[in-house]
Amino acid sequence: MTLLGLDLAIWIVLAVYFAGMLLMGWWSKRQAGDSEGYLLGGRRFGTAMMVMHAFGAGTNPTDTTGTISKTMTAGGAGIWVSWMWMFGTPFYWLIAPVVRRMRYLTLADYFRERFGRASAVLYTVVASVGMTVFFGGVLLATTRTVQGMMGPAAVPDPGQAVDWWFFGILVVTTAVFVLYGYWGGIVAAIRTDMVQGLMIIALSFLAVPLALRMEEVGGLEGMCGVLREADANYVRLFHPEQFDLAAVIVLCINAPLTALALPHLMSVTSAGRTEWEGRMGFAGGNLLKRICTIGWSVLGLAWLAYLLQTDTVVVPDAAFGDCIRHLLPPVLQGLMLACVMAASMSSGDAVQVTVAGLFTQSLYGEYLRPGATDAERYRFTRRMGVVIIVVSLGFAVLMRNDLVAMVLGYFNILALVGISTAMGILWRRMNQAGVFASALSASAVFLGLRLAEAMEVIPAVPMALKFGLPLVTGVVFGVVGSLLSRPPDARRVERFFTRIYTPVGREERLDWPLAKAVPPERRLLTAGGLFLVKPTRQSWVGFVVTLAICLACLGTMLWILRY
Repeated sequence: MTLLGLDLAIWIVLAVYFAGMLLMGWWSKRQAGDSEGYLLGGRRFGTAMMVMHAFGAGTNPTDTTGTISKTMTAGGAGIWVSWMWMFGTPFYWLIAPVVRRMRYLTLADYFRERFGRASAVLYTVVASVGMTVFFGGVLLATTRTVQGMMGPAAVPDPGQAVDWWFFGILVVTTAVFVLYGYWGGIVAAIRTDMVQGLMIIALSFLAVPLALRMEEVGGLEGMCGVLREADANYVRLFHPEQFDLAAVIVLCINAPLTALALPHLMSVTSAGRTEWEGRMGFAGGNLLKRICTIGWSVLGLAWLAYLLQTDTVVVPDAAFGDCIRHLLPPVLQGLMLACVMAASMSSGDAVQVTVAGLFTQSLYGEYLRPGATDAERYRFTRRMGVVIIVVSLGFAVLMRNDLVAMVLGYFNILALVGISTAMGILWRRMNQAGVFASALSASAVFLGLRLAEAMEVIPAVPMALKFGLPLVTGVVFGVVGSLLSRPPDARRVERFFTRIYTPVGREERLDWPLAKAVPPERRLLTAGGLFLVKPTRQSWVGFVVTLAICLACLGTMLWILRY
């Protein structure tokens, strides 16, 4: 029995799942009664919860659907839609304790305290645009997956003016996570991420053996043979026209900069009890995602082989839902669909809470209501979160025909301010003028390249240049802007560096001068205003282990493609 294109068993599974998420949000309501509780959960979560929070907040349908969608045209290279973060992951191990030691509620607080109030506003504007584009992509990926599961009748033609299925599918999903996020803030988000993360891990690999066992695919060997015969580029990790080696290198350089601008960076690094929970959560959760991406890629490759063997054509963005509809029985389809929506909601609640917190900290509390009580800030944050999601829906409608472009767009937008975050942590001379020079020049290049390309003023820009040129521009103008303007206040800079090099739990040291907090023997590089300290054993060992796991993932994928 079917209802609106889906088996009744799927609807029952979804109803049970949604009810459970709402109950969890309501249960969390009491523990999110003030600003710190709503934004950081009182900084009391353990390692397992932090790992799954980072995994849930960082994993969404754009990863699964986007990877499989790109695989339909680029073969194995489609994995870089998600793996573009791959070699930024070891740096997460180093980033996490620094961000935790800032002891702020949001990254807007960092920009305000390190550079000035205007910088916090600039960061809020750029990051909010990036995250609303990102979540528009999440909503789009969710919709296309559901439509693929409903069959060809639910998948619109690319040029169709109004996609009525889009609104029908998303209303319920959006309403659920808006409600539990509104009630429970980051407490509800982290608890639901635990459940959703486990579902995503299990279901990331559930369909893979079924796809490989299809007669038209014939296992890994048969799959690679079919793909190699159709196009040798399908079994390569780098595609000469889409994700070539140069483009992947630039994307991997961009990754830690983008991570340093994520509005939910504070929650994934600072909601834990200690620095260890932050490190294990941020790096460990993202390593889980890198491993799961292998499953998504193999599933996409197997389905591409099946489509080639059967001469079937599908809309790439709906390919994931289409293969699930063919491979799994109704109950497991329901679980997979719940998993997709879980990934959507786990990202949505993070965007809802953290981006709203930016507006509260940098605009409402600083300009609109400077004397607002914590209760008033808390209420504003909750309401602003709903507005953010509505704007994201608008982006999803506007860019509904190009999911991968939305994924890459938000990735680049956030890096535009991530440059300033990194320079403020590493270089004492960086100031507010440098922040504006860096962000505005990088944004101008970012938009200029895309506009010139769209208007056919210039030929198609290689991906490496499209991502690399804004990055280089931002760094150069950040340095020039800082050096040509008044140096930052020395006391402010000293307080900041004392703060980020004072371990959590040693707060009595926050009043120490920088020379005492970080004596010369602990410093690694200070030439030209740089300020780098010698890594601890925990830092360098963790970095090496994380890098080794990333390389193992890369080796596994190369082995699969050469089977």
